[in-house]
Amino acid sequence: MVQEDLLIKVIDRINQIDIPYMLTGGIAAIFYGKPRLTHDFDLVVEIGTKKISKLIDSFKDEFFVSAETIQKAIEDRSTFNLIHFDSGIKVDFWLIKEDEFDQKRFERRQKHSYSGREIVFSSPEDIILIKLLWFKDSRIQKHLEDAIGIVEIQGDLDMSYVREWADKLSVQKFLDNILKQEN
Repeated sequence: MVQEDLLIKVIDRINQIDIPYMLTGGIAAIFYGKPRLTHDFDLVVEIGTKKISKLIDSFKDEFFVSAETIQKAIEDRSTFNLIHFDSGIKVDFWLIKEDEFDQKRFERRQKHSYSGREIVFSSPEDIILIKLLWFKDSRIQKHLEDAIGIVEIQGDLDMSYVREWADKLSVQKFLDNILKQEN
């Protein structure tokens, strides 16, 4: 199964069980920026305990999924994942946090056409910011390169929003560095 087909299958199923989401991570960075390899999908979701059984039922035939892990992620506002049996591809579900940035970026989600479907993505500005945060925490270069790629490819970004949140998130120096490279 092609990675794109699997992504569509996952999106279709979470839409069927009415789980609000936004696609983020590597797939969103590739969508808005430059191509690169990625071996997983990242979705930010809003899910409560009432949806656990529907989620399990929807994915159990093709994915490894754990009700206990989902329950713990909901309680902790953390993450759980599904692993596709045939391909080994991992789908990470990040529970939306109650902090101001997570709430704001979830409000700013955008629908885009992708592989013949309408999919909800995090905004390009918020992908830049989350990539800068992940770089700050991990120093993994691909996060910085993803942010640079989005700045280079997307011509019409709300840079006042990006600068405001970069300051609030303490990633302003990383933003300044990627903007210098752009000029």
